[in-house]
Amino acid sequence: MVCIALTGCFMASCSDDNGETADVIKKFVLSQSAITLSPEGTETLECTFFPQNIADQEVTWSSSDESVATVSGGVVTALTPGVAVVTATPDAAPSLACRCTVTVAMNTMEVSGTVEGVWEAYTTVTVKGQLEVPQGSSLTIEEGVEVLFNSADAQGTGIEFTVNGNIYCMGTEEAPVVFSIPSAERTFANVLDKKNLWGGFMLNNQADDAEALFSHCDIEYVGSPMTETSPSVLAGIYTAGEDYGVQITTGPSFKGSLVVEYCTIANGFADGIYMQGGKGVITHNVFACNGATGGEAVNVKAGTTTTVAYNVMYSPNTNGLKLSSSGQDDTAGRYQSKCVAYNNTIVNAGWRRDGVKGGCVYVEKNVLANVFNNLMVNCKFRAMAPKWGNPGVKNGCDDKSVIDYNCYLSGSVVSDFKQDEEEGAVQTPCDGYNSSNENYADAVDAHSLIAQAADDIDIAFVNFPYDSVLLSDTSYDSSWDFRVVSMIEGATGDASLARLGDMDYVDSGLTVGGKVYSADAPGVFFGAYAK
Repeated sequence: MVCIALTGCFMASCSDDNGETADVIKKFVLSQSAITLSPEGTETLECTFFPQNIADQEVTWSSSDESVATVSGGVVTALTPGVAVVTATPDAAPSLACRCTVTVAMNTMEVSGTVEGVWEAYTTVTVKGQLEVPQGSSLTIEEGVEVLFNSADAQGTGIEFTVNGNIYCMGTEEAPVVFSIPSAERTFANVLDKKNLWGGFMLNNQADDAEALFSHCDIEYVGSPMTETSPSVLAGIYTAGEDYGVQITTGPSFKGSLVVEYCTIANGFADGIYMQGGKGVITHNVFACNGATGGEAVNVKAGTTTTVAYNVMYSPNTNGLKLSSSGQDDTAGRYQSKCVAYNNTIVNAGWRRDGVKGGCVYVEKNVLANVFNNLMVNCKFRAMAPKWGNPGVKNGCDDKSVIDYNCYLSGSVVSDFKQDEEEGAVQTPCDGYNSSNENYADAVDAHSLIAQAADDIDIAFVNFPYDSVLLSDTSYDSSWDFRVVSMIEGATGDASLARLGDMDYVDSGLTVGGKVYSADAPGVFFGAYAK
């Protein structure tokens, strides 16, 4: 803790032998030179004048950073972690101003087992074992909370955050809620090796009114291997030895509402969001570098109705969107999956996936999907829809689905993966968009704008050099801004494609925590909330 020493400041003395009120200050001091507080804590600083019967004892107070701490009449109030210098200036002698360094430190706590109630703002929470919000309970996590997961519990199993009740993660743009691992372990090499990762959120509340909110959160470094003692394996959702933790999973029996907005979901071994049940509004997020040997940014299955809009999906291993009704009519009785996806920006998708799978969007197995007004930047392939026009839970998507009015942008980048160096392999985005692919369907992207060559579509971003960022790059630069400042005609299209009854949540929205969360309507826009 840095301390600023108090310096008594002296002026020419005046006589006070006759008990008269003095009019010249000899010295001025504060009661403390440095204090440490927790957020919302207070401390009163006291001033002393010498001589004490000085006539003018008015003091002006100020703080060097009022976002950290404020001061009024000597009462210091801590707000957010950081350091501020409080200055007390005697009006009669400004040169004698004294200072106190105020350090605002995070609260700290350790947790394991069942959790509920409130985790107060600006608290560092160290997780020591498996976590569960029990059925009938709720947990609220306030802004500025940092949750750090040990890589495994006492049995060597990755720590999961199981939610059988409700959860409300309520960060702000200035102070997001962070779910991560210790900073020294935050490398993409650890993601590839499945080292030091945690198990992610498992939302498994089976009530119809179940609620989960993730607003302004950073969720990262998830992907621990599932073992026989993993909570998700014990619940029959994942399989030991085959599956890996996902940043956010809704289980097959989840029937409630999930809202994910203004979050960064990054650096996971598997999917960013994997929905097997429930209703979802997923908007204005950044998905970055999810998937090591497979994995998507957003993956939906049967039993879900989801709107995915205005997100950026950077370097997903396989697809930005995998939309399927796999699992429909299973023992959980899950209904047909419905998904509307628009105004998303999917960048560098599919290149890290070995083989010919992946590229940006994959639609299959009886899902009813409307995918339009999306911008694909330097992806390996166009939207794929195997068995298009042959709906069924083991075949293609619902024949009422629409994939159209999208834009496929290609820069001049060339793949630097060995798997793409073989003769006949796809090496550039424009080659992939125009290659012969058995999963391309004539009815898909019939009105879309598709690059025929590098740089032949004139779209400019606020800040993303799509002609120079490597297709293999797994480091997301937070300074990138994917908002489009130069929009070519035809890059977006028929906005009415979203309006299929209750498929989207533009009008109705989802009510979570007493608030209605609606998706923004389709528009002529690309890019997302910028961290």
